[in-house]
Amino acid sequence: MPTEIAFPFRLASDGTIAVETNPDRQIAQHVNALVGTQPGERVMLPHYGVSVADLLFEPSARFVTQEITRAVENAFATFEPGVVLQRAVPIADPTQQSLARIEVDYTRREDGTSPSALAQHTNTAVVRVGGTVNEVISG
Repeated sequence: MPTEIAFPFRLASDGTIAVETNPDRQIAQHVNALVGTQPGERVMLPHYGVSVADLLFEPSARFVTQEITRAVENAFATFEPGVVLQRAVPIADPTQQSLARIEVDYTRREDGTSPSALAQHTNTAVVRVGGTVNEVISG
């Protein structure tokens, strides 16, 4: 089982760097990082991320919804081959016009190669613009 540095970066209670070994949580970290990163933020991977900020002032909500959905689909296809994207839906926050969220439903591939080797559960990550993430893991 591979070990990854925990995201967001933090220290463990013993003062060492926090790590994650659970594959479901690792994938959740990947989804969080991918959807919460603006392309160009990672110097060595300039195309990594989802370009949400570029769509902030578009006049058509339908256009923005379609573009965000397409951007998430493309990002998953390029950077997360071990995940099958089920659905990506941008949702405006009715309580605050300046906030939005992207609900991302995905399934982890068990071996990272074939669609028939999917895990038996779907996760939903809710990513708010600005980086706050709520993860719901269903069985």
